[in-house]
Amino acid sequence: MGSEIAQVTAAAGCTVVLLDSDPSALENARSHIRGICERRVAKGRLTAAEAEGISDRIVLTSDDRQLGECELAIEAVPEILEIKRAVFEKLDSLLPPGALLASNTSGLSITQLAQETSRPEHVLGLHFFNPASVMRLVEVVQGDITAEDTVAAGEQFATAIGKTPVRVRECPGFLVNRILVRAMATAYDATSDDRSARAAADRAIAEGGPAPMGPFALGDLIGLDTLEHLRTDLVGAYGSRFEDGGHTAALTETGRLGKKSGGGFFDDDAPPVEIDPFAEAAAMKYYEAAADEAIRCLEERIASRGDIDLAMQLGCGWEFGPLEWSEKHPDLVEQH
Repeated sequence: MGSEIAQVTAAAGCTVVLLDSDPSALENARSHIRGICERRVAKGRLTAAEAEGISDRIVLTSDDRQLGECELAIEAVPEILEIKRAVFEKLDSLLPPGALLASNTSGLSITQLAQETSRPEHVLGLHFFNPASVMRLVEVVQGDITAEDTVAAGEQFATAIGKTPVRVRECPGFLVNRILVRAMATAYDATSDDRSARAAADRAIAEGGPAPMGPFALGDLIGLDTLEHLRTDLVGAYGSRFEDGGHTAALTETGRLGKKSGGGFFDDDAPPVEIDPFAEAAAMKYYEAAADEAIRCLEERIASRGDIDLAMQLGCGWEFGPLEWSEKHPDLVEQH
C-alpha cells in the first residue's frame, strides 16, 4: 500500500519520500511503481516522460532525516497497534511543527495513535482502498481529538490526488469495512458448508442486488485470515451481529486462507450452479444486514447519508448503496 499511495501522490505532482527500514522493501516498491507506470504507458494513459517524472518525484530511502521537510506523513505499516504507536511517536519527533500525521489503518483507533504524539489535533486517518493506484475512495477519519482544519486538509489532499474523500467519524471498522463485514458474516452464517450452496448464494447476491461479487468469492479474494481478524475485532466492538457461525475460523485453522493459499471457501473458481430459494434467502439476509449496519452508522453520525452510499459504491463497487437499497425494501429493514 505504501508504494501504491506514493505512486498516486507523485502522479499528482507532489514530491514523495518513501521510507522503509528494509532496503529490499524499497527495491520492491521501486519495481511496483515502475510496473504501474509502464502498464499505463502501454495503454496510452501516460507518456514515457510523464512516467519518468513520477519516478523522479519519489525519493526511496531508509534515512529518517529525509522526512524533515514533509508536510504530511502517511504510515502504511502492518495493522498491529503497538507497531503503529511506535511509528507515530517516531514521526512526531521527525516531522516539522504543523505537519499532519495520517494512518492508512482500516480500523485501528486514530485517537489512540494521536495520543502517542505532541500534536494529537493534527492526527487523522487516510484509509486508501486496495489497490490505491486504482480505487477512488479515501475514508478521511476524524478521531476524538482531530481538529476540524486537519480533517479539511485531509479532504483537500485526497481531492488533489484525484481521489474522492468521504468523511468518517472514528468507530471500530470505520464505515465501509463495518458495513461490508457485517453483510458477509451474516451471509456465511445463513449458508451451509456445501460448496454449491455457497456458489448459489454468491450468484444470488451478485445478480439480485447492487454488489458486483458475492461474499464467498470476495472473502477468498481478500484473504480469510485478514477477514477473520477484522471480523473478530468487530465482534468485540459490536457483539453477536458480526458472528459468522464459525465458518472463517474453521477454514483459517486448517490453512485455507483463500486464493493466496490455493483454496478457501472454494478450491478455485466457484462451480456453475442455479439459484435456489435457499440462495435467495441468503442474498436477502446479506442486503438486510448491510442496510441495517448502514442505518446504525447514519444514526450514530459516523458519516452522512449520501457519503455512506457513495463509500459503498466507490469502495466496494456497488451499483447503489445500502441506504438506497433499504428505501427500495422498506418492509425488510428494521429501523432503530
